[in-house]
Amino acid sequence: MSATGYTTIYNEVLRDSTLSLDAKGLFAVIKSFIGLPDFALSKRRLGYACSDSGYLLNAAWKELKHKGYLQHYFSQSENGAFCHVYNLMQHPSAPVDFVYSPSIDRPNGDVVCISDAQRDYTNISTAILRDKTISLASKGLFALVSHLMKIPGFVLRPEGIRSFCMEKIKHFSTLWKRFKISGLLKQHRHPAGEENRWTYEYEICETPDLETPYLTNYHADGSVSTIATIDGFLEKLKKRVSRIRKNVRSTKKKDKPRAVRRKERRQIEQQLNADALRGRFGNDLTGTVVTAVYNIKHANKLFIKGAEIAQERRETVAQMISPESVERFLDSTALDLSRIKNPAAYLQTALFDFLEKQCGTDAAEAAPNRPLADWEQAWLAQKAEARRRREEAIARGEYQD
Repeated sequence: MSATGYTTIYNEVLRDSTLSLDAKGLFAVIKSFIGLPDFALSKRRLGYACSDSGYLLNAAWKELKHKGYLQHYFSQSENGAFCHVYNLMQHPSAPVDFVYSPSIDRPNGDVVCISDAQRDYTNISTAILRDKTISLASKGLFALVSHLMKIPGFVLRPEGIRSFCMEKIKHFSTLWKRFKISGLLKQHRHPAGEENRWTYEYEICETPDLETPYLTNYHADGSVSTIATIDGFLEKLKKRVSRIRKNVRSTKKKDKPRAVRRKERRQIEQQLNADALRGRFGNDLTGTVVTAVYNIKHANKLFIKGAEIAQERRETVAQMISPESVERFLDSTALDLSRIKNPAAYLQTALFDFLEKQCGTDAAEAAPNRPLADWEQAWLAQKAEARRRREEAIARGEYQD
């Protein structure tokens, strides 16, 4: 690492077409830390210097080891602790991955660069390599483009850049677009004098520039137009992603029954005497019934057969829920949950219909008699009059059976 704020990166690594851009970027990041006081190399520490996920970082780490650019040795101290040391190689060598070496006398996590007198290198801004907002692939592209732009007569084109990379066309195009959006590369497009033909010029930035557009169009009439600034583009993209995530969450909430909270679930299990139900119907069916009862009683909205159920109607059915009613429902229903896509939703619909029908039957039995028709009232009056005459005849002693 140079004291002027630049890191020396070997061009052989950058031109290696069998090495991914992620691995090239990780090589450059590790090189930028070599010589830093009290630095101990670890994947966790490197994770603070890039925006990539742990999966991508681990894949690039393994690739450097497999290609022989990063050698990993370990030894064991007197107290039993392991000591790990690393060699960063200028040239690819035989893979050395977690090899025991008893002669190690370097501090744990120490990394040194093994190089020769060859002066084929490019100086890269250390600030770029340690910027935690930039991905490993963008750092690899930045180092590679910085090297190629210093070659006399080299014309920078994405197709020429890709010849030094192992990525396929589609993946490389995505990484190239992200490289420009990171603010490290500016593209200028000029008319070539023919219809729909353009020539391109590129400008590499020593510091990320997010305030100016990454593409500037120069027209034949002398006018200039640009796309939105990178900050504006990223803000628009962020809002679009937020809307997509919001729609996905709302769809999931509508289609998927609400999860049962632990405290409320225990209350419902006590109400239904879940232990007895488990003894008769098993754990899976009983648990699904508890979820269905919870949805009927506590879900924000209850949909039965696609129609939203009014709160008054839900409360009426909820009052019918008891251990006896649930047992009658399970006894009267033949269920094969393995063939049902959403058992909780199916059971809440079936249980709601069963309880509502039961509620209607009970109400019919408890309802008062309907009003009598005129003929019924006349017939009852005749019967009452005959009963009165019979009683009077009995009282006078004139009644004969």
